[in-house]
Amino acid sequence: MTPLAISTGDAILAWVGLALGLVVLWVVIVLFARVLRPAREIDAYARDILAAGVGIATNLDGADELGKTRSLATAVPGLAVAYLRKLGLAR
Repeated sequence: MTPLAISTGDAILAWVGLALGLVVLWVVIVLFARVLRPAREIDAYARDILAAGVGIATNLDGADELGKTRSLATAVPGLAVAYLRKLGLAR
């Protein structure tokens, strides 16, 4: 008996095992594709959300300057009245 000799029953079981392994591999590939499709869609939505967030953050970069502008604008009426009083045009 040689080391490569196997019985007919073992050969049949080996072929059945290979066929079953191929079926399982096909099922795994199909299920993986069904999971991958929504994952790609989620990734596309996440990229859109990130782009929108970056756009919003870019538009909010001048918020500090807006506060300074407001404080300067509220000081203008008082300064104008003081200037007019200094010129003698207001009481």
